[in-house]
Amino acid sequence: MATIKDVAKLAGVAVSTASNALNGKNGVSIKTRKRVIEIATKLNYVPNTVAQGLVTKMTKNVSIVLSAPSSFNIFSNPIFFDSIKSITATLNKNGYHALLNIVSLEDEESVIPKIAQSRIVDAMIYIGTRRKDRELEQLIEKIEIPVIVLIRSAVNERTYSVSLNNKNCGYIATRYLLEKGHEKIGFIGKMPGISMAEERLEGYKQALLEAGVAYDETLVISGDYYQESGLIGVRRLLREYAHAPTAVFAANDLMALGAIEGLEQEGILIPNDISIVGCDNIPNLHLLKVPLTTISNPFAEVGRLGANMIIDILRGIDIKQRQITLNSEIRVRKSVRKIK
Repeated sequence: MATIKDVAKLAGVAVSTASNALNGKNGVSIKTRKRVIEIATKLNYVPNTVAQGLVTKMTKNVSIVLSAPSSFNIFSNPIFFDSIKSITATLNKNGYHALLNIVSLEDEESVIPKIAQSRIVDAMIYIGTRRKDRELEQLIEKIEIPVIVLIRSAVNERTYSVSLNNKNCGYIATRYLLEKGHEKIGFIGKMPGISMAEERLEGYKQALLEAGVAYDETLVISGDYYQESGLIGVRRLLREYAHAPTAVFAANDLMALGAIEGLEQEGILIPNDISIVGCDNIPNLHLLKVPLTTISNPFAEVGRLGANMIIDILRGIDIKQRQITLNSEIRVRKSVRKIK
């Protein structure tokens, strides 16, 4: 097994320089740091993190905090898996370790600060979409280790984040339905105070405005981003209003699946009677009886960029861009028909 001495020898530098280069410390030129890292990679050098921790007080552990309300099974929403897999792979590649902490939304205030104060992690990656922006901002302010927020938008200009362009998600989905001739478009997924939900609704509104279609608040239905609320939401659209919409945008795929179930129970055909678009592109949507058109979001890339950002922070590298936003694209399948 290669040692730090082997790396230093091949790089033509002192052992201390090689160590500083690999640990992101100052005083090493970019050229030297790059050469040392390349050689360490070729040698499959694995640092002795236990010994390093005794000297530097660094554990090389990063907490991934995955949060959701206690009433829901967090593993029922597969959007998190690609991000977590990518985070873990990126951390491991760079000599860091991921510790997964599943925390209920109700316990965040007490549990998350304890994780940060435990001295078993050097930084934290927060993945959760349900806490209101101001509440999350106050929570982050209590944490003394570096924190980065993933998927949802940054809560203020100081926050490190890698997020989705959620407004664009709503805009792309609604614009596509408008292009297919739909004007009476239902929206399922209204959640006041939750930035991701609010932004997807904003995108829906913007697309209607640009197309000259009046915004009808009666077509906007609350939804908690879980499957049951999609079923309940589509029933409301069908039963409470004189004229059902010709299309529905469910602001995530789980609600879209619930809406599809509700439509099938009513004997309504997709897309012949009602078209539907989801969001997030969770696995296996192409295997549905009517494959679902949806908005694809780059969750794996969110995880990779987030992990790299937290590594740079821990290595003392200046972060020139604290907030990164990634765009989405539509995956056209069979759940929308043209009506004009």
